[in-house]
Amino acid sequence: MIRVNLLPKAGRAAAGGDWRTVGAGFGGLGLLAVLGVLWWMVSSQASGLEGQITSMQAEIKRLETVAKQVDEYKAEKKLLEERVRVIQTLLASQSIPVHLMQALNDELPDEVWLNSISMTGNKLVLRGYSYTDIGIANFMTQLGKKAPLIREVELVVSEQAEVQKVPLKKFEVVCTVVS
Repeated sequence: MIRVNLLPKAGRAAAGGDWRTVGAGFGGLGLLAVLGVLWWMVSSQASGLEGQITSMQAEIKRLETVAKQVDEYKAEKKLLEERVRVIQTLLASQSIPVHLMQALNDELPDEVWLNSISMTGNKLVLRGYSYTDIGIANFMTQLGKKAPLIREVELVVSEQAEVQKVPLKKFEVVCTVVS
């Protein structure tokens, strides 16, 4: 078969295709393909990072609630520690008076009653009434011998008194308390 090209010479070069033009077209298509792949990679990476940001924000909210709970527990712990400290202080200061009151109760004869008890430092002042001087003496003797926390029992005052027209002995005793 015979081919006849009827195009003028200038038109033949354009119709037959210039390899440079075809190469530039393929280069442009390749560049577009590379840019498309890069866009796809960056887009998928961005969506992955957005997912991480969302999960991190959820984790931050969860940890904020945990931090609030920890703060509440710390405040409650501080309050409880303060209460324990107060209770320990009360127990420490209470042990001597409780034992002392028990010793006074154990050694108090029937004919003697106390109307005032005061303690300053290690000095205990007992004021009360008795029917007789012997009752006061028995009370002082029992305190000195049998009360483990009391030392040096001294009679300060013993005087005649009358309560509701009944003659009584009013007394004041000072004791040294061992702590």
